Amino acid sequence: MTSATRRASAARRSSLQRAASVVVVLGVAGVVACGSTHDESAPGAAEARGSGDGEAAPSAAGDPSTGRWSDLGDTHAPDHDPPEASNTGVVTRGGTLTFTNIGAPGYWGRRIEAEPGDPRCDVQSETIDFGWGSEFCCRTRHEVASRSLTPFDEQLTMVLDGPLRVKQLAVYQPLAGNSGPWAIRSFWDKRTSATPYNFHFSGPSDDAVFRGDLGNNCSFFAMQQRPFPCGPGSDPYCPGSDLDYHGWAGSKLVVMMASMPYADDPSMKPLSCIAAGEDERAQDAPWIGVSPSELNRDGWSGYHPCHCFNNTNSGQLGDGCGQINVFEVVAESSGQQWGNRDIISTGIRSYQVGSLGGVTCGIQSCGVERFPADADLVDVNSLTALERGAVVDADARAMKEGPAWRRARDDRWYLFLLDELSRTVQVAVIHPGRVPAAMNGILPTLPNTVPRSVIESFARLRLPR
Repeated sequence: MTSATRRASAARRSSLQRAASVVVVLGVAGVVACGSTHDESAPGAAEARGSGDGEAAPSAAGDPSTGRWSDLGDTHAPDHDPPEASNTGVVTRGGTLTFTNIGAPGYWGRRIEAEPGDPRCDVQSETIDFGWGSEFCCRTRHEVASRSLTPFDEQLTMVLDGPLRVKQLAVYQPLAGNSGPWAIRSFWDKRTSATPYNFHFSGPSDDAVFRGDLGNNCSFFAMQQRPFPCGPGSDPYCPGSDLDYHGWAGSKLVVMMASMPYADDPSMKPLSCIAAGEDERAQDAPWIGVSPSELNRDGWSGYHPCHCFNNTNSGQLGDGCGQINVFEVVAESSGQQWGNRDIISTGIRSYQVGSLGGVTCGIQSCGVERFPADADLVDVNSLTALERGAVVDADARAMKEGPAWRRARDDRWYLFLLDELSRTVQVAVIHPGRVPAAMNGILPTLPNTVPRSVIESFARLRLPR
């Protein structure tokens, strides 16, 4: 996959996000619900559930007593030291943004291998002419009965867009069921970047070594190391690309120490991937997100015309297999109404809600000087710092606040939890100099194994207090 293709994908991503980023209370729920015959909210239901389709990865098998993964050669993540944080500004308050009641019955259009006229092609059935050739697109209704974090219980791939400097990155998952201990499933450290644990990376020009420093509009995709069999017979169907690897299915917690320096910082400009003649500031838009692995494996890093992102024909709603823009800056090239390189939004897209969260505030009304220097979580509606963590309920979306983040150019802990048992997506920004007591079980050491109680403490955290 070429850098030009990745840049086109990033531009498409920003365009899609802006369409649903006006205010947190808006969303399009263009969903045809399917009845469920069992209670997925019952304790243990998430562990017992199986998706029963080709996308499901082999169960991650771990030993709670040793923290080792039997399906990874009876190994665990390597021993590691905490990263060395670099902070020059004030110690900030931290913040949490919590999405509750995530998951619902419904469907998305899953790409399958079929011939024209196949009755299974009930979401999309067309031959797409690319100019250099044509391809038949068949998408069938992939029905979902569960409401336990769906569709984000499916395999997800992580996407990192610069400008970004990453020092440490870990993905935790349950060792043997959501209610027991969790362990590091994948681990990367800038100090040992050539030897990640259960990470497969794909960057510009198919670079498989992630070194941590990403220039403006440069993208890296992060997956597990196990290849996914694309090509004829694959399910979901994928034509083949350098992203043909399994993502992380089920519950997961991602922990990252990173910074988001400006794109026109002299140390970042040599790393830039923007096109010749483009303005670094205008394109300055770091992004940390998770996308369905089947979407990324479609051959164009998520933007092949035959993809699961939308159920509708508009191409903009995101009311299909979903995506989470965990930390997203909208480029100022989008216009002063939307773009602001100092404000970070967090939003969820899926068939359940269409769009949930994703608040933006352009530079014409949200100059960064309007917010306190020690604020991480801000309200772009009142132009004040939030005093307590924000909660966005997928079942009751109306709220007066517009929660977003003030961009930090020095180091922060960035965390996001996707938990099947509580049906929660918890997103947090924490200053290394102000780690709350509830997080001492994880930060800064990132122990290989943590009890379920630590995961629950993080899910309950509401920063700043």
